[in-house]
Parts: sequence; C-alpha cells; structure tokens
Amino acid sequence: MSPGPAHSSKRTRIVILVAVAVAALVTGLALLPDTFSADADAHVTQVSTGHTATGHVGKDLPVTKPKISCADLLQKDFGALDDAATSVASASVVAKSGSNAYEYCDVKGTVAPQIQFELRLPTQTYRQRYLQEGCGGYCGMVGVSAQPAASTGCVPVTDGSFALGQDNQGHVSTSGMGGGSAEVWATNPQLKVDFGYRSEHAFATAAKAITKAFYGAEPTYSYYDGCSDGGRETLMEVQRYPGDFSAALVGAPAFNQTALNAMQEAYLSTIDFRADGSTILPASKLGMLHKAVMAKCADPKLNNDLIQDPAACAFDPASLKCADNADNKDSSSCLTSEQVDVVRKAYAGVTAPDGTHLYTGGQPYGSEAAWEGLFIPKAGQGQRSVQLYGIGLGFLRWVGKWEADPTVKLDASLFTVDTFKAYQREVSGIYDATDPDLTKFHEAGGKLIQWHGLTDPNIPPTGTRVYRQAMIDTMGQDEVDDFYRLYLFPGVNHCGGGDGPDSFDLLSKLIDWRETGKTPGAVIASKTSGGSGPGGPAGGQLGGGDTKSTKDTKDTKASASASSTAATVEYTRPVYPYPQLVAYDGSGDKKDAANYRAYTPDKLPDDHYKWAGSFTSGYQEWCGTKDGKSMSCGRHKP
Repeated sequence: MSPGPAHSSKRTRIVILVAVAVAALVTGLALLPDTFSADADAHVTQVSTGHTATGHVGKDLPVTKPKISCADLLQKDFGALDDAATSVASASVVAKSGSNAYEYCDVKGTVAPQIQFELRLPTQTYRQRYLQEGCGGYCGMVGVSAQPAASTGCVPVTDGSFALGQDNQGHVSTSGMGGGSAEVWATNPQLKVDFGYRSEHAFATAAKAITKAFYGAEPTYSYYDGCSDGGRETLMEVQRYPGDFSAALVGAPAFNQTALNAMQEAYLSTIDFRADGSTILPASKLGMLHKAVMAKCADPKLNNDLIQDPAACAFDPASLKCADNADNKDSSSCLTSEQVDVVRKAYAGVTAPDGTHLYTGGQPYGSEAAWEGLFIPKAGQGQRSVQLYGIGLGFLRWVGKWEADPTVKLDASLFTVDTFKAYQREVSGIYDATDPDLTKFHEAGGKLIQWHGLTDPNIPPTGTRVYRQAMIDTMGQDEVDDFYRLYLFPGVNHCGGGDGPDSFDLLSKLIDWRETGKTPGAVIASKTSGGSGPGGPAGGQLGGGDTKSTKDTKDTKASASASSTAATVEYTRPVYPYPQLVAYDGSGDKKDAANYRAYTPDKLPDDHYKWAGSFTSGYQEWCGTKDGKSMSCGRHKP
C-alpha cells in the first residue's frame, strides 16, 4: 500500500497552524488545530481563532441583499437553461420566528421533466454561498435540512449565510426514501437517468440561475453536502460535472450502487432465513454478540469502548458456539452452528459460490446492534419486514433494469458473478460513481472531504477506503493529498447514530480549505444526549431507513430553530485524517478530546480489495432522447 497522506505535497501552501473552538456547549462540537502529519505524533490544544457566532468561516464575504422581491421570481423566465428548463411554481417569504432562525424567500419549482426542488434564499443574511443538499435512499421527496450532513455547529448554515437547496432526484417516491420492492417510477427511462446522474447537475444549473436573478450574481462559492445516496450524488457531481461545485462533502456514499443494491443489500436480506421462511438468528441475541465483539476488539486507547479500526479485529463468532449438550443447545448466551454461519456471512459480505466477492466488504465489527430491522428481523416478523429486502428487491426488479421484471425472486441463486456482471452491464454506467480520476475537479480548484462511520451497517466503510486507494493508484499520492481528505468515525453508524461520537462539523473545514487554503486536520466529534432542534451529522439522509443505535437518528428536514435547546456533551474525541489514529495522552480528563494525541500505525493497512468489479474510468454512459420517445446511451458525453 502507498504511504498515508503526508504533511506536504507539491502544491501545499504554508499556513499558520491554529485551532478552533466553536461554542461546544451549544453545539456539542469543537474543532482541533489543523495539523496533519503521518510521520509524527500530534497533540491537541485548543485556542480561539474567531470562528464564533459571527459566522467567520472561510473568507469574510459581505452580506448581499436581493435585487428584486421574492414574488418577482414568479415573473422570471428560466425555460431556456441548458438541459435544465425550469419553472418556478411558488416564491414566498418565510419570516424569522421561533421556528426559523432567519428570513428567507422559499422558492419551489420543477426542472424538466419532473425534478421537483426547493430553494431557500435568505433575504437579509446571504453571504454569496450556495449549499446543495443530497438525498438518501432512492429519494423521491424534497426536504431542505437546516442541519445538513456533518455540519453540526457550522454557523454559516444556521445563521442564513448560505442559500440552501435540494431536489427529489426527478421522481416522486411511493415507498419512502429508504426504498421499496415496487419502485414503479423506474419504469420510465428518463427518470432512471435523472436519478442516476442528471438531476443534481440540472438542479445546480437552475439554482444558480435563480440565485443570480434574485441577488444579481451567481454564488461566489457553491458547495455540495450529501450522505448515503447523497454521498453517491456528491461523487457523481465531482466526477461528471467537475465545474458545478467549488468543494464537496461526501458521507458514507452508496457510490458503488449496482453492487451494493443488487448484490450486497439483497444478499444480506436472505442470510437469516431458512427455506420455510423461519428465522435463524433472533434479534434478541445481537446484544450478546455485540458485547462479545467489543470485549475482543474495543481499543483501550480510546477510553470509550469503541473499535478504532474494525479491519484489525480478529473476532471469531465460533467463540460463542453453544456446547453440544442438550441443556445448552440454544441459550441466550451462545450461538448455534447455524447462527454462527449467519454471523460469518454478515461479516464476509456477498460472495459467489466460487468464493468471489461481489462487493467491497461485509458488515464491520461493532455494527451488530444495528442489524435488527436492517437484515435481522424484529421479533415475530419475517423477511419482507427487513429494510434491505425492500431496497434490494426494488433494485433487482425495477431500478436495476431498463425493462422492469416484477417476477424476479430474491433467493440465493441470484448471487453469482454472471448475475452481477449482467446488472453491471445494464445500469452501472448511469448509477455508479466509482471513477477514481478526479483530475478535472482538482484542476478546477475543487476540494473534497469524505467521511464514513466505522460501524455503518448499511454501506460498509471498506469500500470508501478502497476508493481512496484507487484514487491514489490513479492520480498519485501527492495530487490526492492536495485536494482530498478522508475521516473515519469510530462507533458511528450510517450517516449518524451508533455508540460513538457522531456530532461534528466537517463543512466548516471544507469551507476554510477551499476559500483560504487552510488544510483540514483534526475535528472534534462529540457524543451528546438530550437537546432539541436540528443536530447530528445525518441531516435526514439515511439510505435504507434508520438503523438501530443508542442515539436515535431521525429525519431532521426542518427549518433552523431559533428556540432549539442545547444538548449535553457526554464526551469528545478528536478524529484525524485517515490513516491516523488516536490515543489517550495518559493524563487529564478521559472524556476531553484535548487529552488525546494522533499517531500513525507502524503497519498501514493495504486498502486494495479483490472482488468481481473494479474502480476504473471510462464506464460512464450518457443518455438522451432525440424524438422525445426513444432513448439512447453511449460512452461519450453529448
């Protein structure tokens, strides 16, 4: 494996290394000094630098007032936008109030053919920045979040400095954004294309045009923030349309979508059921299993009973196998041979009969508590109740085929190399965002921060590490280090939740990096309890539904609330760019991030992964219609 990110690269600017503190008691988050060294230990100190409630993140851009009234947008013609003909259906002022932290013009409309959107344009506080938010699962709904993914405490988002926007990816869902077995919208080829790659670019074009009409100029900086399928949308944008956004934040991306939906998620929904439909491993045993995993693999250097590197965990579920005597055949404190096999299949991920992996990794160690309802049914329920059954079957029958086949049955016969390749040939060219060559985005000045929870049960974090390695193999370590960072959060589930500290602000890091050249280093992640109002990293972008965790991660698509109450910070931990890890200093409060240092493991992991697919360039397809009826797709962008 190539060495980890270095503290210098061919284009790195020399910057003053300072640290940040952002109202930790209010937001549950504080930032650490921007240090990033793969060669030396780094210690935490905290010094105020002016990133306070005034919103001074990035450049100090002036407030820009509207040039026209909100209602005047209804009279503007956006029908001639290139591949983004747009109509505005409504434009009304939403006043500042107890439920809205700032006044904004709420714009709703449609980009042809049916990409519905909402755009919030601040009337008194706008500072020339636009943030487009991704959507999770198969989307099909619009709901701008006042607290987008990984932005807890990012003042420019909550004080009205940003214009905010989101779209429904071109269709209306009947099954919720987590997916359903009958994704009938996908019978329309154009809606497939819009969901696959077109909607975010088309809406970005429309949003910038509407913003220009309102303020007199397009945004100085445009950002994208998405998690789950929103993370796939982020990578799709920087790969296919490198000039759309100045910088992007990508969380837990479903970027390898064909393999994820058709193989991994569909497969997991089958492993806990016998031929007669009965359950093998009951959800009641997941707590016992999780406790055993943590006892074996939790990192004592973290002092919070979390696994810092699940890939290094050597837990064997056979260690919990019940004794052969009849009295202990299937007790609550052990696993039967059949149940051990289910757990092993979960950790291994989907494989073909010949042993070939059909996806990049399986369930991470430490994620066991989140399996209930995802692919292990709740007590008294069956296979159709688990979330991954609906999203997997929906792809196999509808989303993953140009011509839907409602007769496809979800069983073990599907999981072969031939089936995987067939789905990949059919739709990976419009859905997958696995191109590792981001040269054009980098040359345009783009910056990219990627993050993933290390106990994510929906989208295993292994694939994120493999993609980073593919970027390094393609572009070179120095070039990747110049515009890209990866953060991995111990104990954090899918887009938030889990046993680990899941409140943090990477968006401010991204803004500073893009606008001032300040290289991102450590970020403080906080474990919080209580409080009200938007918070946490998820921003309501869960893919495949909520996952069980000790911190409930619910949909937070609501306006920023001026009356939100502060959460209680239980403890904080620093997280440094991968592959750096964290250890306790040996003195001071074990709950305080200031008493932890970064270190680089003596042996870095090899993040290459052998599976049936690959992360390469040149697979993308571009689709269009000439007569308004038939669609054709090809490798060349029109």
